[in-house]
Amino acid sequence: GGVGKTTIARAVFETIRCRFEVTCFLADVREQCEKKDITDIQKQLLDQMNISSNAVHNKYDGGTIIQNSLRLKKVLLVLDDVNHEKQLEDLAGEQDWFGPGCRIIITTRD
Repeated sequence: GGVGKTTIARAVFETIRCRFEVTCFLADVREQCEKKDITDIQKQLLDQMNISSNAVHNKYDGGTIIQNSLRLKKVLLVLDDVNHEKQLEDLAGEQDWFGPGCRIIITTRD
């Protein structure tokens, strides 16, 4: 850590967010995953994008809802301080989870 990755990611996010239909900046993914269940973080992602998260009861529901809600939209998603590939899988899934022109920015220590 320490070189300002989060600050740079936040600046890029704020600069380009107007070009996207829906945006989300999830800060401190590593720390959040230590304190909360991944479904809570999936709900946070959906809530930031103004998509109902009421039907998220487990990480599989969460993934399906993220994919079905966003696959036709131009999305900007920043995942800050990711430290496990599983976090990426549960929050950003596969390429077909998002529509054309999407951008996913990931910061990590590794």
